[in-house]
Amino acid sequence: MFLQHVRTASVLLPCRVLPSGFRTIVLQRPGSDGGGVQVVGCLLVLSIKEERGDSGDLLRGVTVPQYAFAGGQATLSCSYDLHNRRLYSLKWYHNGTEFYRYVPTERQGPTTTKTPHKFTVSELFRDDQRVTLSLTRLAVAASGQYRCEVIAEHPSFRTEWSGANMTVLREPLSNPVLVGAREVYEPSEIIKIGCQPSDRHPLDHTQPTLQWFLQGNQVGSELVTPYGSALQRGVSGLSLRVPGEQVVSAGGQMVAECRLTLGPHRLASNTTLKVRPVSTTYHDYHASGSRHAESSSSPHTLHPTMASFLMAATLLVQGLL
Repeated sequence: MFLQHVRTASVLLPCRVLPSGFRTIVLQRPGSDGGGVQVVGCLLVLSIKEERGDSGDLLRGVTVPQYAFAGGQATLSCSYDLHNRRLYSLKWYHNGTEFYRYVPTERQGPTTTKTPHKFTVSELFRDDQRVTLSLTRLAVAASGQYRCEVIAEHPSFRTEWSGANMTVLREPLSNPVLVGAREVYEPSEIIKIGCQPSDRHPLDHTQPTLQWFLQGNQVGSELVTPYGSALQRGVSGLSLRVPGEQVVSAGGQMVAECRLTLGPHRLASNTTLKVRPVSTTYHDYHASGSRHAESSSSPHTLHPTMASFLMAATLLVQGLL
């Protein structure tokens, strides 16, 4: 017999059926005739050692999703290794209330307790080392702590448990919203784009993680700036700041992606950063053309002194002839 939260338990048995090795107390009373002693029975005292914690000799791991959505499904798993000992019971609790029990010695097999307005329980898998449950029709009230408890069979009745919290969100996640994106940017400007959760994001004391990526690579902290205030219902965003010249050096355009992550759930929104090609104005073209003309004609233009010398030499040659 096992009584939870009690260190010892006792069972009154006939003394002739007591197993050896147990501490017993003999109960006696005076005989009915006023003499002698009548043995009523023997009290079998079981010492039950409760050991609780996140890990131990029996419990190998408990899996509980961090987030789920109202009306959706969540999978819970409890793994254990009894090391050649038999299992006395395995139980699941939600906020301290039992909703699943498996006791191998009970003929009816696993039993579940109805949890109205919270969730529906079904067993997905069970063997001598693991039990996996499925919770469906989740309600927001299903949020809280989920705990798996494993108890080894007699004589130790060793007990271990572990658990984790799950938050059930009212609505599914939506893609993050990009703020301030344009179709074309100038090479000389700093491109600024904000990213924040959608207004439909069910806060419920949760805050998703935002990350910026350029061409599939996460950007460094020098290119992002967080923003947001209490006026935005606690919603914070992440701003991307990219020099236009960086986009030019990458070929004139880059794909910027903002990822929103909440537990195992991930959604993304992206935009293409396009920088206007560098154009040449009429003034720049004319000035460039003039410089080019001067440069190209200089090898064929004679200095005045050189021209006079050549003319005099020509006249001298003609006089001699």
